[in-house]
Amino acid sequence: MNLGDALAHEALTTGSRATRSAAPPGTARLTITLPSGSIQHFERPLAGTEDWRATDFEDTGAGCSFNEPVTAEWGRGLDALTSTSTR
Repeated sequence: MNLGDALAHEALTTGSRATRSAAPPGTARLTITLPSGSIQHFERPLAGTEDWRATDFEDTGAGCSFNEPVTAEWGRGLDALTSTSTR
């Protein structure tokens, strides 16, 4: 499992809330709140067939940026959350 899949797995299996959030035009952005209160972001282009990528991670007083691919296996879960989450 690559890092992007590991981050998606953690977010999808333990996350308590998913929200579509503001993103640059043409980009879907999903934020998932983890049990610790940390937030993991995922992004993908709205058009085309590009996969999701794990991007920013936010925690109290810290954070980091990723640009890690998420495979289709975990991307389907992110797609499902994107279609049902609030804006």
